[in-house]
Amino acid sequence: MYINTKKHYLSKSIYISAGIGLLAQIVNAVSRIFFDAKVAEPDMLNQVIFIVSMVLQVVVILVIIFVFSYYIRQMRHIVRLMKDDDSDEMAILQRKYIPDDISTLKAEAIYQLLEIWASIFVFVQIMSLVSNYEYRSLIRRLSQLIPLDTYENAVTFYDIYNSTHGFKYIGMFAALIIGIFVTAVFLKDRFLKIVTVSVTGVFMLAFTIFQMITFETNFKIISIVWTSIIYHGLETIGLILFAIYLSKNYKGL
Repeated sequence: MYINTKKHYLSKSIYISAGIGLLAQIVNAVSRIFFDAKVAEPDMLNQVIFIVSMVLQVVVILVIIFVFSYYIRQMRHIVRLMKDDDSDEMAILQRKYIPDDISTLKAEAIYQLLEIWASIFVFVQIMSLVSNYEYRSLIRRLSQLIPLDTYENAVTFYDIYNSTHGFKYIGMFAALIIGIFVTAVFLKDRFLKIVTVSVTGVFMLAFTIFQMITFETNFKIISIVWTSIIYHGLETIGLILFAIYLSKNYKGL
């Protein structure tokens, strides 16, 4: 059985979840500016900034669970309206008589994709929460081993800090890429497959070669870690564009 073309449960859930993630990132960035202690230490060691970040991530997780739970319940209701045999017969009739008013994928496939993406979003956010906590502990121990009392120590500390930053994102990045690729497989979308391979290639180059750009100020050393930029861009703006692409190019998604 197919669903009505006006029901975009999958793209809406991804769009809203990525959107709330983007909003959280903006609030987090503002908090880093507002609560910056102007001392020579990473923002991750700033207690206030860390708490704000943790609270935001918990809120994002709760919103994602609510959003996907709502749309999954809607799809489950549709899928269970008919038995499997009746559903197949209905799909045949829908393709025959109303081909322009039905979704690209069957309701069962959309339901499966919703479950896949719900799992990915929740997994990524929980892993981000845990990795941030553990990474903060690592950086705290590193700051004890390399006190930031001299310029040379500060340079060494930030070099280690930023060069290890990319490890946080590998698993989460892979989960998002796999989600997009699996969706592309369902849709037989060659463009999405090419995009996932290309983005993965760029991420690997950033992780192994480009790594980061460092700026020095009067207060601290600021670095742009490319793996961080790529990952956060993918989980927010990238997924928003992905959701828009699905809704514009595929009926009922």
